[in-house]
Formats: sequence, C-alpha cells, structure tokens
Amino acid sequence: MAKKKSWVRSKEKLIICGNCEVCNKELTSDMGGWIVNAQRKRFCHEGKDGSCFDKYINVKIENEKRLSQNKVW
Repeated sequence: MAKKKSWVRSKEKLIICGNCEVCNKELTSDMGGWIVNAQRKRFCHEGKDGSCFDKYINVKIENEKRLSQNKVW
C-alpha cells in the first residue's frame, strides 16, 4: 500500500506583535529580544547602533533636561 501524501500543518504560529517605536521594525512572536515598557510601547533590542530602548531613554532624559533648563521661576 502506498502512503498517502497530505498537507502537514506547521506547529509553530508566527504572530506579529507590533512595530518598534524608534526604528519601526516589525516585532514577531518568534523573534525574542524586544522590550515593552509601562506605556505599552515596543522597542527592538538589536538595533544597528545599539538598543532602540536605550535610544528612547536617552532622548527622553535629554528632553527633560532641556525643559528643566527653560523653566523660569
């Protein structure tokens, strides 16, 4: 008897979880290495110039410094 050929379903599902806030890279469930902060913003961990999350934090700190310097009491 010949074995029937049939379609085999992939056991692993790929889910698109969102895009990086800095570089707009698509983040998937099988990728790993991405970060979600408290505001539910997503960042990739493997950017070309380092972590996109680190870039986001550095920009946020610089903006806070500028705002505090511009305040007049």
